[in-house]
Amino acid sequence: MAQCRDLENHHHEKLLEIAINTLEKTAKGEIGNDLPEDVRALFIDKDTVVNAVGASHDIHLLKIDNREDELVTRVNSWCTHLVDKIHKDEIMRNRKRVKEINQYIDHMQNELDNLECVDIVD
Repeated sequence: MAQCRDLENHHHEKLLEIAINTLEKTAKGEIGNDLPEDVRALFIDKDTVVNAVGASHDIHLLKIDNREDELVTRVNSWCTHLVDKIHKDEIMRNRKRVKEINQYIDHMQNELDNLECVDIVD
């Protein structure tokens, strides 16, 4: 995201430079009726141009920040869910293994009991 911000800053600088050059050309009358009226309204004075370009830059940075926040939130959520799932799966695996060991112990106990009974009868 830092790279996106750097690119946006570079874009802002170039756009501001182009806008000021266009303002100067408009003031000199070098640009004819090539510009639509709504665009021509932006090129009244330097403050208007700088404010318009600055507002555009601020909106772009806000969008970048919002996207970064969204991505960080989603990654943190994904990580939390993944760790919870791994923890839950490990608990289930552990319980199955303990159950298996208990069943084995019960089986061996039964075998031992049956063995003792057979020895006494003989």
